[in-house]
Parts: sequence; structure tokens; C-alpha cells
Amino acid sequence: MTKSDAHFRCCFMLATFYLPWWVSKLNLMMNVIVAFFRVTTQEVTSLALRGEQSSKDSQQEDMPLIWLVVTMLEILQKNIFSQPLVRRSIRNSDDALAGICLKIWQELTVLQSRLAHYKYQEIGQPKDKKQGRIKFLTTVGDEIGSILSTVQRMLPTPHFLASVSSLIRESSRADLQKRAVQLLAERSAEVDSSSHEAMLFLEMMPDLVNLCKKKGNNNKDESSYILRQTSFRAIEELAKNLGLGTTNEKTSRKRSIVFLPAVQVVASFLRHGNSSTDFNTISDENTDGSLASFSIESQVLSSALLCASALIITLQARCVAHLQGIVKPAISMLSSVNKCLCHNKIEIGGANHQSLKLVQLSIIRTLVAVAEVMPKFLAPFLETLLAPTCLPSISIKHDSSDEGVAVETMTERLENAIATKSPVHQLIPILSKAIKTCFNCRKAGGCWQEALPILKILNFSISQSSRSDLSPVVGQILNALAQTYGHELSEGRNLLLNGANETLLSLVMKLSESQLRPLFTRLREWRGEFDSSNHSRSVTCKRFAFWSLSAAVCQKLRNLFLPCMSIVVGDIVKELEYASSCLCTPSKAKGNKRQKIQDNSFAFEVETLSPLQPLLLCLESALKADAHEGGNWIRSEDGRRYRMLLEPLGKLLQATVPSDFVIESDENDRRGSVSAYEMLIQGVGTQEQGNISQTLTALAAAAGNEQLWKPLNYSLLEACGNDKRADVRKTGVKSLLNIIQTLGEEYMVLLPECLPVLSELLEDEDESIIALAKECVQHGEELLGESLEDSLR
Repeated sequence: MTKSDAHFRCCFMLATFYLPWWVSKLNLMMNVIVAFFRVTTQEVTSLALRGEQSSKDSQQEDMPLIWLVVTMLEILQKNIFSQPLVRRSIRNSDDALAGICLKIWQELTVLQSRLAHYKYQEIGQPKDKKQGRIKFLTTVGDEIGSILSTVQRMLPTPHFLASVSSLIRESSRADLQKRAVQLLAERSAEVDSSSHEAMLFLEMMPDLVNLCKKKGNNNKDESSYILRQTSFRAIEELAKNLGLGTTNEKTSRKRSIVFLPAVQVVASFLRHGNSSTDFNTISDENTDGSLASFSIESQVLSSALLCASALIITLQARCVAHLQGIVKPAISMLSSVNKCLCHNKIEIGGANHQSLKLVQLSIIRTLVAVAEVMPKFLAPFLETLLAPTCLPSISIKHDSSDEGVAVETMTERLENAIATKSPVHQLIPILSKAIKTCFNCRKAGGCWQEALPILKILNFSISQSSRSDLSPVVGQILNALAQTYGHELSEGRNLLLNGANETLLSLVMKLSESQLRPLFTRLREWRGEFDSSNHSRSVTCKRFAFWSLSAAVCQKLRNLFLPCMSIVVGDIVKELEYASSCLCTPSKAKGNKRQKIQDNSFAFEVETLSPLQPLLLCLESALKADAHEGGNWIRSEDGRRYRMLLEPLGKLLQATVPSDFVIESDENDRRGSVSAYEMLIQGVGTQEQGNISQTLTALAAAAGNEQLWKPLNYSLLEACGNDKRADVRKTGVKSLLNIIQTLGEEYMVLLPECLPVLSELLEDEDESIIALAKECVQHGEELLGESLEDSLR
């Protein structure tokens, strides 16, 4: 034996000789600990002289002893156990030395458990008395926990596992069993999954499974629930740390046999938890003891679900037989939790909210494991999972708390897993049916918010699929989109349209040009023929959706979409003529939603004109794409298409737009004081949403020759000469300026026709009109290279 070894043994035996006496005294006096204290040398000396005869009831005499125990524990840890040589010596020592260390570990485990028990008892004491006691108990517990962790890491694996097994099997105290299980889980993280020690740890699985089955005297026994929770968490840690991390098939099969009973007991517990926990009764309005009980139940359910997640990832297809027993109650619980959060009085951030969110997060994490590891086996449950009260529920998506953010993040992971890993031929029909279910639900307006995440899954699934995979299910996709586009809803309409348009674009990008035209024709047939006498809400909704989707596709495909635009040119003309007939005739209001023409019996509802703005955006996008390609599309049929579009567009420059006309403005341009006319006709704040002025500019750019520009220029000058309405004059001169800036020198052939009107506008009463007229003249002079002052006199 070396000198250092002899020195170590001497110090170690000296410390451990006195430690059992200190520990036993501490156990006897734990019930009288009341405060943390500072002890004098005189008190320690007095204590040493009295020894074993000290009174157990004397508070002043007990505190120094507690302080002495804690101090000696610190000395033992800092000066002996902290040395690498000591730790190696114990690991490699004979059974006698390891047995001493094991005795210390066992006594400290008992102490820590007792400390936790007494600290829990102090919670019910008056505040003025318990504060010091809790502070002291916490300090002592931290010190014991620190040295316990050190001793635990030094114990040889066989001794450690033997002690844990003894505490689990033989102890009648749930707190000791709980602490032993926790230490087992902590130690497993340090074990190499491919070593022989891993199998020694896995031999503890039957004991953990038995603890998961263990029940107290009644179903609401708190210690039983806590012990179950700890056991589930330990199984989860063993599955994560030791799992099947080996390439040896024989070893993998052997380990899977060890974990399978755990899967079975978790499935059984989840079925019981689903039936025994009534989430409908959970509310902040309940003042009975159910709050504390539910908090414990939720923690156990959460631990069981996370344990199931780890086992599914570990065993994969080996646990298929028990998968239904896990997934089915998990989905049922998710629905119940979501209903509780939506309909019961649950304050965000409160205890009930945190407990429900914990269960919600654990359920979704378990479903993520199934979706990522065995997506084909999740398919039978997708229809139930995608019901409005389950995964798409607003209780998951609309929660800004920390717990809510965690749930939403995990939900997105689940949605991505479903979209990317589920077979398309199975998933698309289910998604289509789920969307239909959302819009047909009994809630007022339908469950449109719940349809949004389903559209997101559909979009992602399409984008990740091949053309050959999508071809058989295109009809199902169109059915889902038709349900969305046709939903008669004012609230949330833009969100639904954006989601549906993004999904449609993902589908279009997967199709060939030859497939695009039939697809667009089907969408046009779904919209139906334009009938100016049909003012029904459903027809208007379809028209709005159709032009919205057409604009989205046109902006994406540009000139590739022009053949499809040829199909609907006649429809565009009809829509524009209807709008001009409604807005360009003197009228008077009849109620909030109805305008009536004085000269005839024609009447319209403002809502029937709502498709006008997306139509203008679609037409503008098509004309810009055509101008880039040379303007052949708009000039076809000897300019007939151009003239058909120009006539109603020119009339709309002098339209009277009702104040209750709903107009979409640019996201970053909200102008509350701007009139409806300025937004829809002039294009103020609607640069990205569609307006008359920009559409006329695009039409001029695509036309490309003087003969076609002349009637357009005449319409602009006519608007500039409107002596009754300054807003119309402003629109005319602003549109003229835009065209001059866009076409440049080419448009100067028509400048002489414009000068008399510009001369009048330079003397207008409206300063903004004068400024625009001056800018037109300035651009003309720059392009011509000469002054126009004489021509303006």
C-alpha cells in the first residue's frame, strides 16, 4: 500500500466512523428544526461534553448538532470525495471499502427524503414562523444533495444497483422509493449504452414497471401518483440513455423484450387516465380540493405520455401491438383538454392553465414520435386527430404564454411530420374531409380558424410530393379548396383565401402547362357564369375567391398564365361593365348596403362589387406580363380585346364609390382619412391590391402603339376635364403622369393633345392637381428636350 493510499484510508475511515452517529442524531431531531443559525465555539464545546445525554427536546441544544453535521459533510466532500484519487480508489476498491461508501449513500438518501418531508410539513405553518425553518431545511437539503451526488458517482455500479433495488423492493416508504428511482435515472445518463453495465441497469426495468402499476389505498393517493410519475420518468430516461443503441441484432432483441412490458403498462395507465380524469370539471371557479388533485394527476399523465414517446422512438415497429392503446386515449385526452381550455373559465398563467398545457404538450410530443417513427401506423387515427376539437383547435394556436408557445412549436413539428411522412394517397382525402368538417360544424360561421392549420398541412404535403403522386388526388385537393373558397364568411376571409391560394400555387407548380388549363377551367366552372341579376351571397363569395386565386396564380406564373386569361376575358369585361353601370350613374343610397339608380329600376348591393378589386389586380398582373412579352396577347383579334377592356375601365375613372365599399389596402399603408374613391380608382394605399389607375397604366404599356393609345388618352383627358369633381380631375392627371413615366418618349406623340387640358389644370383651385400637372409638363419637356411654355399659353 502506498503512502497516499494509507493516508486516504485513514482520513476516510475517520470521517465515516463518526458520520453514522451524526446522521442518527440528525434523524432524531429533524422534527424540531426551526431556523438557520450561527453557532459559537462555546456551544460546540458544550455539545461535545454532553455527548449522547443531550436533550432531544431542547431547541437550543439541537441546532449546534445540525450545524456540526452539515459542516462535517462539507469537509468530507471538499477535502476527501472531491479528490480524483479518492473517487478512482472507491470505484476500484474491494467490497469492504465500497460497502462503507454504500452505507453513507443509503443514510444520506434517507436523510434527504426526511428533509423533503419536513419541508413539506412546514408549508402549512404560519408565515412568520416557517420562513426561517424552510430556509434552513433548504440549505441542509442542498448540502446533502450535493454530497449524495458525489457519492453516487463514486459507487461501483453493482453496489449502486443493489442498494437501489433494495430500497425499491423492501422499503415501505414511498418517498425513499421515489428518491432511489430518481438516482437510478440520473446515474443511467453516465452509462455507455454499449457497455455491459447498460444491461445491469436494464435489469431494473421490472421493478420500475411494478412501481408504475402500484396503487395506493385509493385512486387519489398522492404518494402513489408521485411514485408512478417518478417511475415513468425513470423508464423514459433509461429508454433515452440505454435504448437499443447497438448494432448487434441479438442484443437489440433482448433489450426490446425488456422495454415491451413498460409499453404495455403505459398504455394501460393512459386508458385508465383517460377514463378517470374528467377535464370538463376543471375550472378556475372550482374552489374545492380538486385543483391540487388535478395538478398531480396532470403531472403523472404528462410523465406517462413522455415515457410512451421515448419507448415508441426506442422500440419503433416492435411496439405496434400496443400503439392503439397509446394513440387512441392520447387523441381523446387532447380533445378533452382543448374543449376545457376553450369553454371553461381558465386564466392564462394560472395553475389549471399550466397543468392543461403540460398535458397538451405531452400528448402532442407522443403523437410526434408516432408520426416521425411510424407514420403509416398513424394514418388510421388521422381523421380523429384532425377533427376541429383536436389538433386544429384554436386552444393550441392562440396562446401567447410560454406554455402556449411551447405547445405551438411542438404542434408545428407534428404538422410537418404528418405532411411529409404520411402517404399522400391516404393523407389528401383525409385532409379534404377534415376541411369540409370544419366548415360544416355547428359553431356560428363554421370552424374557419380550425381549417387554417389543415390547409397548412395540405400545402406542405403538396409541396413535398411529386407530380406522379399528386395526379390521382388532384380532384380531392380541388374539393378541399372549393370548400375553402366557397365559405360564406366576412371574418377571416383574407386568412382563408391566403391559405387556399398558397395551397393552389403549390399544386400549380407541380403541374405541367398542359395540365394547368384544364385545372383553371374546372375552377371557372365551379365559379359559374356571371349573372348580374344574381346577388346571392354564395355567388358573390365564389366570384371574389375566383378572381383572388386568379390574381395569385397570374402573379406567380406571369406570361405562362396568359392562355388561361384568354378563357376569362369575356368574364372580365362583364364584371367591369357591371361595375361601371353601378358606379358611374347618379344614385342615391337606400340603406347601408344598397344603392338604387334614379333613372331606372336597376339596383345593386355594394357587396356584389367586392370581386372588382381582385379582378383589377389579376388584370393588371396579366397586362404587365404581356407588356414584358411584347403585348401580343392584348393586341390579338385586331385590338378587339383591348377596346373591350378599355371602355369600362375608362368609365370607372369617373365612378362614384360608396363609402361602405370594402377595399383592401396595402399591409404597410393604412390611411384612415382616404376616401373609397381614392383607394379604388386613384390607387392611394392599394398599390399591391388592385386599382383602376394602375390597371390603365399596365394596359397602355401592353398596347404599345399610338392607335391603341388614342382612345385611352381621350378617357384620361375627359376625366381631367371634369369640372364638377376635383377627385376625378386628380385621378385623370395622376394616371396621365404614370403613363408618361412608364412609356417615356413613345407617348410624346400624344402630348400635343394633352397640353390644352394641362394648361387648364395649372390654374386649378386644388394645389395637388396643379402640382401633378406641372410634373406632367416637366417630364414632357425633359423627354422632348424643349420648353413647352409657349404651347401652354
